[in-house]
Order: sequence, then C-alpha cells, then structure tokens
Amino acid sequence: MIPLQTIKDANSTLSTRLPSPVCVFVGGTTGIGSYTLKRLAASTVSPKVYYIGRTPGNAAALQKELEEINPKGTYVFLLCDVLSIKGVDECCRKINEREAEINILWLSAGALRSGMPDTKEGLNWMAAISYYGQVKFITNLLPLLKRAAANGHFTRVIRILAGGLEKPLDPHDLDMRKGSLIRGRQMHTTITTVAFDHLAHENPEISFVHAFAGFVKTEGQKFPGLMSLAIRSVMWIAGSWLLIPEEESGERNLFYATSEIYPPATVGAEMAKADKGSEEAKGEGEEVAVGLDGVKGSGCYTLHWDGTAKSGNKVLLEYRESGFREKVWEHTLAVYKNIEKQYEKENTA
Repeated sequence: MIPLQTIKDANSTLSTRLPSPVCVFVGGTTGIGSYTLKRLAASTVSPKVYYIGRTPGNAAALQKELEEINPKGTYVFLLCDVLSIKGVDECCRKINEREAEINILWLSAGALRSGMPDTKEGLNWMAAISYYGQVKFITNLLPLLKRAAANGHFTRVIRILAGGLEKPLDPHDLDMRKGSLIRGRQMHTTITTVAFDHLAHENPEISFVHAFAGFVKTEGQKFPGLMSLAIRSVMWIAGSWLLIPEEESGERNLFYATSEIYPPATVGAEMAKADKGSEEAKGEGEEVAVGLDGVKGSGCYTLHWDGTAKSGNKVLLEYRESGFREKVWEHTLAVYKNIEKQYEKENTA
C-alpha cells in the first residue's frame, strides 16, 4: 500500500512538475472524477480542463467550486452522452479544434444498470458506457496525446474501473451481451485492460493506467433495483472502515493520473535502471511501478485502490502470446466502423 502521506507529498510537487496541464476528464462532473478534478485544481497553477458529462446542473455546481479552488485555471464543460459513439465523436471534434496537445485523458464515466435496452447504435447499454464510449475518446484524442509526447511533455491515459481484477473473456461474446451484471462488469474490466495493453504496445510514448478506485460513495450508485439497494446497504453498514473518504480518493487518483512512477515504455526502462542503481533507499510509491507484464516501467499498469501494481495475470499474458489481444482491438475498431456505416447510410437515404 502506498502511504497517503507519500501520495500527498508527490501531489504537492505538481505546481512545479506539471503546473499547467491540459486535461480531458470524461465523467468529471460527479463522483470520483469530480473529487480528483478538485484536487488537480488545488495542486496545479493554471490547469486547463475539459470536463465532460450529461448533466449541466452538476457541471454548474462543480464549475463554481473549481473557480473558487483555483481561479487561475480554465474549466470548460462539454455536454456529451458517453453512450453515443456519435456524441463522443462530436465532443472530441470540439477538443481537437481547440487544442494542439493534451497531457491527461481521464476516463471514469460509468453506471451499473441491468435490463437496459440496447443503445440507438445497437450496442449493449452497459458495454457502451463502460467500454466502447470510453475507448472512442482515446482513439479520437490519440493525436493530441502523441503530439504532447513528441514535444517531451507528460502524457497519460487513465481509466477508473477495476484494474487488477481481470477474468477470462468469452471469445464468442466480445459484444458483451451475455451473463449477469457482475459477469458483464468483469468483461468490461478485462477488455479494457486488453485494449490498454494493445494501445501501450502501439504507442510506447504514452503511459496507460487502469485503476480500481475501491469503495467510494458516488452518485452512480443511486439507481432503481435490488443491486443499487444492495450496494447502498453495504456502504451504509460498512461505514467508515470500508469507504474511502472523498478527499483521500481524490488524492490517490490524482497520484495515479500524474505520478512519474507509472512511466511510458519509452522512458520506463531507463527509469527502472536508475532506480536499481540508486543507493538511496526508497519506499513504496517512490520506485518505478511494475507493468502488467511484470516488467518495471513497461508502460501499461493495473492498480489496486491502494496503488499496488498488479502483474503476472496469466490470462492477460496468454492473450499477448496468442495474438488474442490484437483480435480484441480489431473487434473494437470493427464496432466503430459499423456504427460509422450506419450513419453514412442514414445521411444518404
């Protein structure tokens, strides 16, 4: 476990290490995203943040808080429903028109629902919001991330879901339509890490982090049905000994989004060598983290809520060796292509 004080100390250096980052926060208006965004505003000098959500009322309240925390920052709300690939494309078009590069792409939008109808674009509802919509932001904004890296600037993609808890995928159900709500969540987790592993391999100048935030009280836990009732009951019963406080969640997740111990592969190997050759004793949270392949600084990281990097998952390593990782990515791109064709048909009809 990385001590909270170590994390706070690292975050306190952002005013000099990353004073004016350009960030995109998908799912930043409430919950873990908003907790982290507020800590980012407090820890940097003049951040520029595009924060994306579906509820203008939540955004207005957050905007006021951010401006009070750090009036030197620029905070731009973009209305977007992550369930819609077309909506994601339009949102990203606006960002691409306004920015030359971005440093941090934060992805935490999500919800737990069962029995929802497919989206208008034909996607499973939960898969759309947990995976396809999130990854579309990456593919659309990748040029801005790569440009930042080419200019020698910090770059990271971070997804908050359940990194480190991956289970085998069903190769005959990559659309993620079968199984229970919990099984679906496991599939969303695994396919995200597999996609991140592919992206880190193809873009070694960018680091990719898939983190589990632990148990944090959020608005997303309020929805109809027994599952919501069960989650809220556990939260209420467990109370202080299970729940991670909002401020701690914000500090920890800001660290995962900005810490240099999760470097891209292009610099990770050299950083790991420097760590090994250093005579200075270092504690947890100060050494270069181990990637999901068990190699320090390899560019793709799965993190437990306490910052512990998970590695050596046999399923993920097998997907690498067998080429299934690339098949998953081909499937993802094919889904986007099919949706694009749908809209082309509608426009020519």
